[in-house]
Amino acid sequence: MKKLLLNTESVKEAMAQIVAEKLKFYQGTLQLEVSEDKIYREVEAAAIESMDTIMSNYSHKALTWFGKIIRLIFTTIYDKIIVNEEHLEAVRRLCSNRKGPVVFCPTHRSYVDFLLVSSVLFFYKMEVPFICAGEDLMHIKGVSHILRMSGAFFMRRTFRGDPLYKAIFTEYVQ
Repeated sequence: MKKLLLNTESVKEAMAQIVAEKLKFYQGTLQLEVSEDKIYREVEAAAIESMDTIMSNYSHKALTWFGKIIRLIFTTIYDKIIVNEEHLEAVRRLCSNRKGPVVFCPTHRSYVDFLLVSSVLFFYKMEVPFICAGEDLMHIKGVSHILRMSGAFFMRRTFRGDPLYKAIFTEYVQ
């Protein structure tokens, strides 16, 4: 996946722009001889670091384990969860006949929303969606690892000032 992302036009363009800016800075300000290749390697390393921050590390085995834990938690804290199976069947048909992605947009009134949507789909033997999570969840020890393995990927709240991150994130989602 990382190689695919590095070879997309938008990521290559963003990297080339950064390399050119850094090369110009080093040559104009410091008047040092810095090779373009060295700068490119630094920018590529930063791109890979961004990918490591963003990307999911999906594992069906981990998702199955996490599903069991979520079931235990939900049956402990809730009396019942009501699923409209008729509408869920319509979603199943939509997913099986789709020509593009199906996007679920939980309200995010709580962090339980996306867990609940994913759990219902999992327990009804439907494809569990990848979840776009804010970076704040990524910093909770242990949680980010479990979420990544369950299909979560992470995003910053803003892409402002970082065209490389924006290009990588956009291409990853596509």
